[in-house]
Amino acid sequence: MLQDKKILIFVSGSIAIYKILSLIRLLRKEGALVRIIATKGALKFITPLSFETLSNTPLLHDGNECWAYSFSQDSTTNPPQNHIGYAKWADIALFAPITANSINKLAHGIADNIYLSSALALPNIPKFIAPSANTFMLANHTTQASLQLLESYGYQVIPSVYSSLACGDIGHGAMADIETILFTLKRACYTHAYWWKKKVIITGGGSSEAIDSVRCITNHSSGLQACNLALALYYLGANVQLISSKVPISLPHDIKIIQVKSSSDYEVAIKKALQSYQDSIQSNEKIYLFMVAAISDYIPNKQKGKIKKQDIGQTMSLELYENKDILASLYAPNLIKIGFKAECDSMNAKAHARNALLKKQCAMMCLNIINEENMSFGNTDNAFYLITQDSEKYIQGTKLEVSLQLCFHIQTLGLE
Repeated sequence: MLQDKKILIFVSGSIAIYKILSLIRLLRKEGALVRIIATKGALKFITPLSFETLSNTPLLHDGNECWAYSFSQDSTTNPPQNHIGYAKWADIALFAPITANSINKLAHGIADNIYLSSALALPNIPKFIAPSANTFMLANHTTQASLQLLESYGYQVIPSVYSSLACGDIGHGAMADIETILFTLKRACYTHAYWWKKKVIITGGGSSEAIDSVRCITNHSSGLQACNLALALYYLGANVQLISSKVPISLPHDIKIIQVKSSSDYEVAIKKALQSYQDSIQSNEKIYLFMVAAISDYIPNKQKGKIKKQDIGQTMSLELYENKDILASLYAPNLIKIGFKAECDSMNAKAHARNALLKKQCAMMCLNIINEENMSFGNTDNAFYLITQDSEKYIQGTKLEVSLQLCFHIQTLGLE
């Protein structure tokens, strides 16, 4: 996802700087190209050799800026080792950790070191700042005003978190965790005009229906496909609410997660999510519902307490009742429904999917044919037929890849 993206990391003197070594390693693993610019304060914590070993590129700092270079060299892959060369090279700039001192200087265009001179020379690219400072220094009116000023200039703040700080205080000021920063950088690469700020609801996992107070019936749905779809839509810039019984992977904090169990829990949560979006809707704005969850078709009447073996005997019969079709029951003039259907009967699967498409009034049905080659439950890979009233498209890949393919395909359908 970050393959060949040129990421320039600005590090200043904070105890959180040790986290950046892990970030550099992860970025390199994702295929990104990484260069680092450090303040004098940063080099009190981490030696240049550590940065250069992990990034496999020269560290730029006040003591090694160089203007003696060949004008014929390729600056896109081997930029001049000075503040202009490194700034022009970058696709994305990340200031992490950034101290209160650097925040205030950066906001007011002060360029009294190579770190700030390079920042001033950055072109119009995505710029992120991840503050790390004592709670009172960060909350100071001057620092807060500087953060607001930087946001008005186009910088995006990755908020600090509430934690026990190195100074002994407890409060906001700890730098965001590396996973959050990585999610944010990936979103910068994928943000898409069509999905930007779109209102999206995704259901995932499988419903769990109580037999008695301790037993239930459920299904094999792992929640992985729904989580990857939520991640894909987050990367593309959508506002995402995920309603799921299972959340098997870490997701960005900006994705609102509502955990549920029974089919009735799903219905209540979906309606609340729809209402929350309807309350803030603009005229003609659409809401997208991706019904990935495997909701029970049949449910038992829950028995009070625990059913005892001695009361049942050697054979237990369980009477089930047809469940409400939640997806078919949902309607709003601005609601676009995308259904998901799993079939084992490959001969008739597409016909069943088209019938469901019409019955549930969906814009698209994502058909997953379960067989020996595509046992998708819990696997990292998946394959779908994307079926509409007049088209069909086959997609396959990792669950994140098929999620992105699905989102891009929806854009071509002109559903708005």
